[in-house]
Amino acid sequence: MTDKKKGNGEYENIKDNMNSWTQTGSAKNLKSEVSEEETKTEKEREEQLLKELQDELDKLSSKDIIVQFMMSLSSMAYKKMGLPVGTNDKYKDKEQAKLAIDSFDALLKVINDNISAQEKDNLQSSLTNLQMNFVKAFGI
Repeated sequence: MTDKKKGNGEYENIKDNMNSWTQTGSAKNLKSEVSEEETKTEKEREEQLLKELQDELDKLSSKDIIVQFMMSLSSMAYKKMGLPVGTNDKYKDKEQAKLAIDSFDALLKVINDNISAQEKDNLQSSLTNLQMNFVKAFGI
């Protein structure tokens, strides 16, 4: 069959094929099959990723999680002290900064016997920096 060009640039046979697909649903079925297959593959990828993530989480010790939480508290404390100045000014909150620093200190005491000397030194140094910055930020 030869393509018959209409005045508006359309090809009649393409239009006929589109009408045929619409009536039979074959294009629609093809689209839904692809979507179902893509969805299945995506779901399998997500399940695999979740399994790998859970495997990694299962390897963590309580100490690992506490130290990570302490780092989060440290970051929050700096933010609540309004540091760096000009970036976190709007978050400055003395009570929240104090709570984060005091919590960091308490957790350091809790895990003190379960960490190496180097980890103790690093965490103690972090606590000292937090405390000094608190005094500077709030003029205490």
